[in-house]
Amino acid sequence: MPRVSGDPHFPVNNGQLCIKGWTSAALLDHPQRITTPQLRDARGEWRDAEWTEALDFVSREDDCDSRAAQCDANGVFGSGALTNEKAYLLGKFARVSLGTRTSTTTVGSACRAPAAAQNRAFGLDRGLPFPVADIEQAEV
Repeated sequence: MPRVSGDPHFPVNNGQLCIKGWTSAALLDHPQRITTPQLRDARGEWRDAEWTEALDFVSREDDCDSRAAQCDANGVFGSGALTNEKAYLLGKFARVSLGTRTSTTTVGSACRAPAAAQNRAFGLDRGLPFPVADIEQAEV
């Protein structure tokens, strides 16, 4: 099987992962990771709940027909892996099903657009187009 590795001669990161990439796998089996829905009990303490119970709770508490202002408290966040079509459907779901006027976005607006601009300006689409150590040496 082929092995994926970084380029140790790449000037920006010397082939290293960013801190997010380096540490993200540790979240998968972290002992404090919540893997089931939780609801507050009568005393206000968290307890595990079944999915149907949790979704019924959300449906009851998020009745936007009777509390229109509350609908705009809802929001959605999509993945950068979404296609344009899926991102459109996610936005449609937010507006129609959740009733929110809050704009929705994906990581594309925060990541892909700047990456495209960096690629056009500097020829690289990720990270800084120079080693971080160069900042200390800058004369401007």
